[in-house]
Parts: sequence; structure tokens; C-alpha cells
Amino acid sequence: MLFMKRDPDLLRELLLAIEATECCDPTPLPELADSSFPVVVFHAGLLVEADLLRRVPGDDGPGTFDRYALTWKGHDYLETIRDPVHWRIVRKAGERTGGWSAATIGLIARSLVLAKAQALGLPVHP
Repeated sequence: MLFMKRDPDLLRELLLAIEATECCDPTPLPELADSSFPVVVFHAGLLVEADLLRRVPGDDGPGTFDRYALTWKGHDYLETIRDPVHWRIVRKAGERTGGWSAATIGLIARSLVLAKAQALGLPVHP
């Protein structure tokens, strides 16, 4: 039996890769340089469970692979963790608090976005 821990960096990388596909249709899972395909599939499943991705069964006949697309929630979530500087801050905060849930990561990332908006003088009401 294979046991795996979730990897926040891989989850982010997977969301970015799926978003970057050139077509509007759901896409097969991308190959990611530092991760084996079973690890990518495991993490895609976690993103589906979190409602950040949706899985669309392959329709090219028997044995075709599922395809994936970002959900509305997935697009929103990705917007809060896209910036590499914000991501580094979120990573450090997660390491310090031990909190790697999607909700915790999203909350930290959203607070950074709100702080940036306030620093720009924009009226922000959380």
C-alpha cells in the first residue's frame, strides 16, 4: 500500500499547470518534472476533493484517462497563491504554524492580498 503526504508546492504547481493549458476543454494531467505520475494523480485527487479541480472522464474510448479543469473555487484559490513572493510567505507561515489545510493556506494568502490592497490605499472590507 502506498502512503503519501500532501505536498503544498506540488498542489500549487499542478493548479498552475492545468490553468496554463492552451485550450478551454479539460486537460489530461500534466507531467511535472520532479514528481512521478502516481504522485501527481494522488495530488489531483486531493484537489478534486477540495473542489479546486473537477474531473471529467475521458471520452476517447476504453482506457482513456480522466481530464481535469479548474473550478470557480480553484481559480479563486489560485489567484491568492499565484504570486511567488506571496507563496514563499504562505509557505513560511504554514511551516511555523504546522497548518497546511487548503483553508489555512487560503486564509493566509487572502490576508496577504488584502494587506497589499490596503497598502495601495484601496478600501477593503474583509
